[in-house]
Amino acid sequence: MRYYLLLFLLYLLLFDAKPASAILLQPARHITMADGLPSNVVYDIYEDSKGFMWFCTDQGISRYDGSAFHNYSIKDGVPDREVFRIREDNQQRYWLVCYNRKACYLKHGKIYTSENDALCRKIEAEDIAYDELFTDRDGNECLVGKKIGVLRPGPPYLKILDHVTLPAGRLRHFRINGDDCIMTTNGLYNINTNALQKMGYAAVSFYDGHSLFVSAFTSTEKGQELHQWQLRGDSLYLVKEIKVPGRLYQAGPLEKNGMKLCTSEGILAYDSLSKKIIPDPGFPAGVPTNNMRVDKKGNQWISTLNDGVYFVPVNGGRIIDQRSGLLKSNILSISLSSEGDILAGDDDGHVYRIKKNNTIQIYTLTPRLPDNRVLFVRDNGQGLLIVGSDAGLFTIEGEHVSAIRVSISMKAGVFSENHFYAGFSAGFLVYNSHTRKAGYYEMGRITALALDGKHILWTGGIEGLNYYTDGQAQKYNLDTLLASSRITCMATAPGGGILAGSITQGLFVIKSPEQPPLHLDKLKGLSGNSCKQIFVSENGCIWLCSDGGIDRIIQTEDGDFMIKPFPLPSGLTGNQINDLAESDGRLYLATSGGILALNSEGMLPFDPPRLYIESVNGNAFTGQSLRFRYKERNLQIMYTGLSYTGGSPIEYKYILAGSLDDTLYTNEQAINFSALSPGDYKLLLWCRSPASDWTASPVQLSFTILAPFWRHPVSIAVLLLLAGAAVIAIFRFRINKVKKRVAQEARNQQQLAELEMNALRAQINPHFIFNALNAIQFYYSQNDEITANHYMSSFAHFIRLTLAHSQTHWLPLSEEIAMLRIYLELEQIRFQHLFTVTINVMPGLTVEQVAIPAMLIQPYVENAINHGLRYLKERQGELILSFSMKQDNLCIIIDDNGIGRTQASTYKQSQHASFGMKITHQRIEAINRMYGIIVLVDIIDKPETGDKPGGTQVSLLIPLELIDHDSDYTNR
Repeated sequence: MRYYLLLFLLYLLLFDAKPASAILLQPARHITMADGLPSNVVYDIYEDSKGFMWFCTDQGISRYDGSAFHNYSIKDGVPDREVFRIREDNQQRYWLVCYNRKACYLKHGKIYTSENDALCRKIEAEDIAYDELFTDRDGNECLVGKKIGVLRPGPPYLKILDHVTLPAGRLRHFRINGDDCIMTTNGLYNINTNALQKMGYAAVSFYDGHSLFVSAFTSTEKGQELHQWQLRGDSLYLVKEIKVPGRLYQAGPLEKNGMKLCTSEGILAYDSLSKKIIPDPGFPAGVPTNNMRVDKKGNQWISTLNDGVYFVPVNGGRIIDQRSGLLKSNILSISLSSEGDILAGDDDGHVYRIKKNNTIQIYTLTPRLPDNRVLFVRDNGQGLLIVGSDAGLFTIEGEHVSAIRVSISMKAGVFSENHFYAGFSAGFLVYNSHTRKAGYYEMGRITALALDGKHILWTGGIEGLNYYTDGQAQKYNLDTLLASSRITCMATAPGGGILAGSITQGLFVIKSPEQPPLHLDKLKGLSGNSCKQIFVSENGCIWLCSDGGIDRIIQTEDGDFMIKPFPLPSGLTGNQINDLAESDGRLYLATSGGILALNSEGMLPFDPPRLYIESVNGNAFTGQSLRFRYKERNLQIMYTGLSYTGGSPIEYKYILAGSLDDTLYTNEQAINFSALSPGDYKLLLWCRSPASDWTASPVQLSFTILAPFWRHPVSIAVLLLLAGAAVIAIFRFRINKVKKRVAQEARNQQQLAELEMNALRAQINPHFIFNALNAIQFYYSQNDEITANHYMSSFAHFIRLTLAHSQTHWLPLSEEIAMLRIYLELEQIRFQHLFTVTINVMPGLTVEQVAIPAMLIQPYVENAINHGLRYLKERQGELILSFSMKQDNLCIIIDDNGIGRTQASTYKQSQHASFGMKITHQRIEAINRMYGIIVLVDIIDKPETGDKPGGTQVSLLIPLELIDHDSDYTNR
């Protein structure tokens, strides 16, 4: 029943001959704990000398710069949770009025109380219990409470006015006729004349320069009143009693005649001419407010006791919403009629015509179908409106609404003389406004429509554009990026072309079907690449709404396009704008909060943000040049750009003069410099908001990184002396080391020579000579003169080679093998061929090019014969010498099948064998030491074969040395 009653009332509203009048409200931004406030209970608002806004709450204080809050509470040193007021003196101290009346101030980010500050202790000792800070007529800053304490820049820092005693409670200072007056709870006190004029309890007071307005509670029946007093000489006269709805919290000046009152019933305006109190039309009615502050830029800040803060920007335009007469505030589409009326549609099937006299005509498309989004409203200029919505296509003529087609969601539409084209998910519909008939064309999903200057129909879909000639669809394929892009919005371009906005690739400008498009995106200056809506003004200005905001695009004489971002009110982003239209210097935006009307001509540019350097390495910046030690050369510089109306984010650019001198850009509010070199630096910092230019002059920070102590002249001199002494010491050490090395090499040469002489003696030892002579004698006694002569000749050749090789340290492997052949031939003759000899040289091994220490192999061969092969009785002895390459080493193997080392140890041995092997091992150690190489020797007993020993194998691994024939290698 209630639903049908509502429909009936709505019907009466739609066809009432007296439409409702639209109230244009100021858009207010609501700031709460969700945005960073410490509490939604806000007692006071204050703007400091820099432009920061301060909020006093029941959870401490908060400083706001337009984007971020810096909160101070008990954990930061505030003596009480509840702070009623904050005031700044000329020494940049912020005095807090706390609930417990403890003395407290904030300076450079630090809280000072009686626990850490002598001035606060003095204030508490004098029991001032201050409630306000004011500047007297002599320029002195005074804390006023039970007493008045004058703050002084030097000792004594506090002077008490002994003649003043005031009652506790809320105090306010006024300058009346040149005298400093304090409004107390029981009257007006003149500090200069010490006169008190009683007028009863006054919780709220305001002096407008002529009259004193004081709140009064006269009786329960009358409630709270505002009394207007006139001051004549030393007397006050009651002029008027003004009834105030609700509870009065604050009174302040109005722009023209009168006052603004913050009350429990909202903000009220008192007109001093009409003597009436009315609701403020620029603020939401019924919202309880307790304080209002107008900042230096004209913005209004309004606090509440349970709902945070409302911010009303001075350039925020005007808004039309439900308070103005709309049924719903979520406006999805907006356009302009031929008469200049605003045509708008909401998310519930309502169409609004807002006329120039601010009257609103409301049409309902389908009363029984809720959640019907109105996506476009088009006017043919002849009294016909066509509306596209989720429920289908409708016409509005006069006050009559008719359906052309229902149950199909219409996405876009455009008039072409008597025909209207509407796009939907399967193609487009053509409606003839004369015959009132409609036809359908299935062409796939259509998301946007437009006509070019030649009345060619263009359609946009999920894969680029199509255009229609002679009733046939043609694919526009002159740009691959456009052909693969989803088209979200279209319009006729200035000059007759087509504008097509895409969902991810920005804007395309097509002059004709035969020409490729001009592409505009963020790289070309657009605020965003995700286009939402396009509107072309009568003057040819293109208005583009994207995810990044709104851009004004103007075509220049040379055919290029100039792009300028349009400043949006603080808190409004491109994603919150559903549609836009512009006419006669007003830009109309369809938003979820209503229709926002802005000045489209005079809002650009905004003033740049006010920029301040806050701290360096956590310490408050006072504006002075700074000096840092070398170990403090990692710096963090914090800064803030104040902007309440220019949008966000704020962009910063900086140059560090003295370093790279490059201009760098950031959106962060901190710069970190690491490992700066010693020297003098100057940081130059600029900022801008999305709606402003860069700050005209940079904020500067000069600082010096001191050189480390070792770069001080005295330190450098000491270091030079130490370095000189070190060089001398190193030089002497090197000389001594060279001398020792030369001496060691001489000793090594001498030792090696002695060892080689010992090796020579070992090779031509008396036993060997005696045995050789006996063999020669034996062959002569047997009349074997040929063998004897051959043996004698070989023996003499061997002695000559041994003596010759004893003069060299290294010799070619070929010569060593030749000497071994002679030696083995002598031993075979002597032992009557008891063993055979085999010498194997690996193919590819050039024995003439490989060097080997002289007379190194013969002792091992002699040892194999005398201690292994000579004792064989039952089998032929075999001695095999192998020469091969193993990686970069010469590998020599002496292999015999003698009795092995174990059985050989049972025979009585002469001392010659052990002496010869000892000399050989010492030679190897000397060679390793002298030449820096490693000669490896490995001796193993081969496995037994049956009950017979397998013999012995000796392996020598000598680093490969090649002979350079151009140098004397023998004395290497």
